[in-house]
Amino acid sequence: MSYSAERALSYLYPFTIVSSVICCITSAVAWSHWRYVLNACPDTNCGCVLHSRSTYNSFEGGNIAYCHYATYGLLLPLIFAVVLGIYHGYRICIGKGQRKSGHATIRQRSGDMIVVTTESELTPDGLSPYYWLPATVISLIMAIYQLIYASVFTDGFEVTCKQYRESLLKEIQGVGNIVPVLKSRLSCAAIFDFMDFLVESISYERRRYGRINTAACLYFTLIFAWLAVFSWLSICVINIVHLRRTRAARV
Repeated sequence: MSYSAERALSYLYPFTIVSSVICCITSAVAWSHWRYVLNACPDTNCGCVLHSRSTYNSFEGGNIAYCHYATYGLLLPLIFAVVLGIYHGYRICIGKGQRKSGHATIRQRSGDMIVVTTESELTPDGLSPYYWLPATVISLIMAIYQLIYASVFTDGFEVTCKQYRESLLKEIQGVGNIVPVLKSRLSCAAIFDFMDFLVESISYERRRYGRINTAACLYFTLIFAWLAVFSWLSICVINIVHLRRTRAARV
């Protein structure tokens, strides 16, 4: 069972690494593209695409700290995932932790020979029962941290989407049936498409050239942030199960 757990962990940790890297890259692309365009606050840096807000005459970004967190916030769990992923991947690749089989020959009184094959669950190369306690604590902390990250990003994503709906209505002077369409029927992906083409920099020298697909960047970060949450939770479950199974060996 220990070998099966390590094999599962050797897949989960790389998946967590890939998800975290994608989150960092896609959020950085969106942030770097909008940091000058949305930075219209006179007294603070508000160039973040998350938690943007609609004002009377412009559309301003949120506090830059949100984008700093979205881009660099996963470095800590990424470090733990890389270290533990390399550790378990190395053990799986070189075959440590596999069940060791043994053979014994038993001669019966009748003269018949019986060959008995045994498999040992605990091997000299198996994981120490004391490994699972710190691994469980680390994975639990990282799962909570990842959940906070995904929640903060989701909230910022939804706030920006909602606020730009209001800004778009004012910009196109929407009235009548177009109001419920923009407020209720269009997806956030469509709203961000309007944002890509309609929001311009208020500073001429920093006017942006070219466009990105903001919706794709933000949705990639959103999806993979929650996938990383489920990955860390799966790692937690594996560690907790084996922590309980090896309790007697630690006494």
